[in-house]
Amino acid sequence: MQQININELKPHPRNNELFDDMTGDAWNAFKESISTSGIVEPIVVTQDMVIVSGHQRIRAAKELGLSTIMVDIRKYENDDKVLKDLIETNIRQRGIGNPNPVKLGRCIKELERIYGVREGSAGKSEPKLSDGNIFNQSDIAEMIGISVDTLNNYKKLTELIPELEDLVDTGILAPTTALALVKYMSPSEQEEFVKSMDITKKITKGQVQQYIDKIKQLENDNSKVKELETQISELKTEKNILERKVKLNQEESDKYNKLKSDIEFLTKQKTDLGRQIDSATELAGLTVRLQKLLETELAPIKFKRCIEELDSSDVCVGNLTDIINRIDDWSDEMKKILNNNNDYVIDVQ
Repeated sequence: MQQININELKPHPRNNELFDDMTGDAWNAFKESISTSGIVEPIVVTQDMVIVSGHQRIRAAKELGLSTIMVDIRKYENDDKVLKDLIETNIRQRGIGNPNPVKLGRCIKELERIYGVREGSAGKSEPKLSDGNIFNQSDIAEMIGISVDTLNNYKKLTELIPELEDLVDTGILAPTTALALVKYMSPSEQEEFVKSMDITKKITKGQVQQYIDKIKQLENDNSKVKELETQISELKTEKNILERKVKLNQEESDKYNKLKSDIEFLTKQKTDLGRQIDSATELAGLTVRLQKLLETELAPIKFKRCIEELDSSDVCVGNLTDIINRIDDWSDEMKKILNNNNDYVIDVQ
């Protein structure tokens, strides 16, 4: 330990983030004690003269006009070692009743981080400090002098928006009331709450409960809206599926009707072509038959000439069949006559 010029000492950069300065009667009594008895406990500082323990003693000493002070210079391996001692010594010296509840929540979260305590874990974790200490939430709660549930409540207060933190600091909002707010409200809902309240007056737990009940009702209504939205979405999906099925059915129906029409058209063409083929076949047979009749020696010359001069447009199955039948009848008659009288003369003119 050694005596150091008080102006060489530097406050820890996170001290104000984690601890409030003493005020009021407690501060006056603290200064009176130093004035009459001096600083009994040395100030703990790092090798760089950063204050680890003793910010309020240094503040009181400066107000009392002291120029030098006794310090205990310690060597730290890293910043977390410094922060651990800063938090633990201040909590032990100040007691649980003094710290700002929001800032105490920050201290707890930092200790959990430094000791490697997992969020919500009741079991012990791997140590992050080289001294091998293994802590869980119960150990930290016991160190501070509170229950694990209270420890978690203090941590929960760190989720307050800055405006509500200020209301807790000024006493307008009690820590227990603030805890109810943070448990049930998102940051945006906390902002709306601050806007809706008269923050110049103390906010009661009943007022907060009314606001929370209103939020719960809105959440219930919102859940109904979401349920309806889900139902509508499902119905829309089903509607789209049915529309696709209808569209597919219509497409299949159109394909069927087209195929049916094509089949009817091709069937008609096939029937017409078959008729043409049958007619042509019959005509060809009759033509061959007529040709054979014309080649017989019984056909007179004038009849041959008549057939030869017959216009092709007149030759059809109907009249050609009639001609052939007449020729057949004539041929049969000639055969009979020839058989009965070889001298019978026929004149076809």
